[in-house]
Amino acid sequence: MTLPADHIHNLDSYITNEGEAFEAPADKDSVNMDLWVPSELVSLHLVEPPVAPKRKWAELIPWILEDRILQPIEEMHFVDCGQNADGQIQVLVVSKLDLQNWQRIAQNSAAVAYGMYPDYLALPWEVGRISVGWRDGVFLVRYGALEGFAATPEMSWSMIESLLKEDSGLKVSLSVPNVDLVPQALVELADINDAELDWQFSSPPTQCNLLTGDYGRAFSVDALIAWVPVSVLATATILLSVMYFDIANTNRAQQINQLENNLTQGYSRLFKGRRPEANEVRFEAEKNIASLFEQRAGLNSQPVAGLTALDRLMSGCGCQLSALSLSENTIVMNIENGSALKKRKLNVPGYRVAITQQSGGDENAIEMRLTPVKTEADS
Repeated sequence: MTLPADHIHNLDSYITNEGEAFEAPADKDSVNMDLWVPSELVSLHLVEPPVAPKRKWAELIPWILEDRILQPIEEMHFVDCGQNADGQIQVLVVSKLDLQNWQRIAQNSAAVAYGMYPDYLALPWEVGRISVGWRDGVFLVRYGALEGFAATPEMSWSMIESLLKEDSGLKVSLSVPNVDLVPQALVELADINDAELDWQFSSPPTQCNLLTGDYGRAFSVDALIAWVPVSVLATATILLSVMYFDIANTNRAQQINQLENNLTQGYSRLFKGRRPEANEVRFEAEKNIASLFEQRAGLNSQPVAGLTALDRLMSGCGCQLSALSLSENTIVMNIENGSALKKRKLNVPGYRVAITQQSGGDENAIEMRLTPVKTEADS
């Protein structure tokens, strides 16, 4: 989450006229933000990694820097900003008293500081360039990803000249309200403009947050209470969502059961036999349909197809079938009392019908032959 940022010197603009005098604003009226703090009260040190496990570095670094710091290390706060390209540990050092004063100023100004950063880090940085800015009579100088300082104009120009002597290829960018503040030698080398630092739109490097350890932001009771309604609403939303999905799943299961019942009942109306399970309906239906096609093919074959055709022809004729045979795909029937058939139109689609007198029988004893037209044509 990106918090708003501003310089600690600008916090008076956040003070309102509401509430009692000399009373700190409540948490609910405060603004959560990152703060830029005066860099002249913060120093950056480069330390060679100690020959010890990394988890021990935080304990060892203050003792390594003891000779470089003019104050007792017990009164100082150390922040490990990680290692640079050369493997050196970058350590910011600030007085605990200054940190406490800044926190008090923020609290009295309706601001909740979640991070504090040296203000020279608000300057833009690019490789091979020294960036210089102006803040209330102090020059801010940044010459590396995290390297920089804040000092009076005289001291700043001296230190910048030392940097240029070490690397003559460095470029210089100056943002100053008055060119007369810049030595003539630098005027000829530098890119100069009068732009002011925009504290609110500068992005602080999170690894250099001074509010670490004992100075990290702790939630107050008021802040926790303010989050209670949000937590309750979030919990209620989750519970309602779970109930909704549970009900939806139950309804879907009921719909699936109904569809399965309809499927098996439809199968039973079409086919006889055992009612299969829903997942077997397709297989059983396909098997029954294939069986029906086989039956149909059998009914259309000889001699069944011919006998089926004779069923309508001989209906109500009063005759009697005495013999039936199949000879070379021709159905031969010996019929008694077949006089009525002689008077009918013996027209059977797909067959040639022939009636002859039985040899050695009476005049009503006939022999009927049904020959498929296709077979006759093929022969």
